[in-house]
Amino acid sequence: MRRIIFSSVAVLGLLTVFILDGCQSAKNSTASKMLKFDLEKGKGYDYEMIINMDQELMGQPLQMDMTTYYSMDITGDDGTIKTISSRLERFKMKTAMMGINLDVDTDEPMSRDTSDAKKNPIELMKRVFASLKGLQFNMKVDREGKITEVTGLENLADKMTTELGLSEEEKAEASGSVDKAFNKDEIARNFERFWYIFPNKEVKVGDSWKKSSSFGGQMPATYESTYKVTDIEGDMVTLEEKSVISAKQDAGGKSVETSGEISGTVTVDSRSGLLVNADQDMNMKVKSGGMEVNIKGKSKIKGKARQ
Repeated sequence: MRRIIFSSVAVLGLLTVFILDGCQSAKNSTASKMLKFDLEKGKGYDYEMIINMDQELMGQPLQMDMTTYYSMDITGDDGTIKTISSRLERFKMKTAMMGINLDVDTDEPMSRDTSDAKKNPIELMKRVFASLKGLQFNMKVDREGKITEVTGLENLADKMTTELGLSEEEKAEASGSVDKAFNKDEIARNFERFWYIFPNKEVKVGDSWKKSSSFGGQMPATYESTYKVTDIEGDMVTLEEKSVISAKQDAGGKSVETSGEISGTVTVDSRSGLLVNADQDMNMKVKSGGMEVNIKGKSKIKGKARQ
């Protein structure tokens, strides 16, 4: 008798799971949500961006871990374009390559004595990147998440290195590193990776669309991305992303070709277009001068509305 009762309970439990799962699937398949970039004017949002890169060059491991914290305030909205006042709240970076180690955290206090920094290139880079804390700039973004304008980064390297009292030689060395990481093209590239994803229309589970982006700057590249709705739970919409990256440029007289893919999932709050969470894997190949380097990376992005 106990076995019969136990078996009946087990079957009932399985049926309940199947019924609930079926109801959930039916709900998700019929639900639809408007999906557009619609962060609310007058409100503030915070983003955390984490990038981990691993590669190997000539048998030597190359690693980079970078975390950036941004605060965003929506200061304007003309019905088509959002104006966003942005601030770099914190920047952390660890790199290890060819016996060179660099560890930067803008929240760690730095000595005002610049003599060591001027003699040691690593200390110079640490000081320059540490001075990025509080960096402010403005962006204009349309309903699809496309960045149409970035201002406030003009002559950034000159301003920073002048404040540090560097010589012209040191200034040139430091400015190159800063300009590569924080110019309007790189800012647009970083933010469009999780903003330029919206179809600006109602979507339901199974819907998909494509986005194409081209970026200039130090590392020109083209992104061909496909997004597909895999789940709708309340106001949260989960997307599957697959992006193909291609680039070709001349560096030091050599042709450099880059190709690769990004895949992952993105969860968006449909009420505002706030990216709540994104997990992505990147696999890249870089070819130059008969050499090929494989690069693997992971990125994680979290966003939240400020209370």
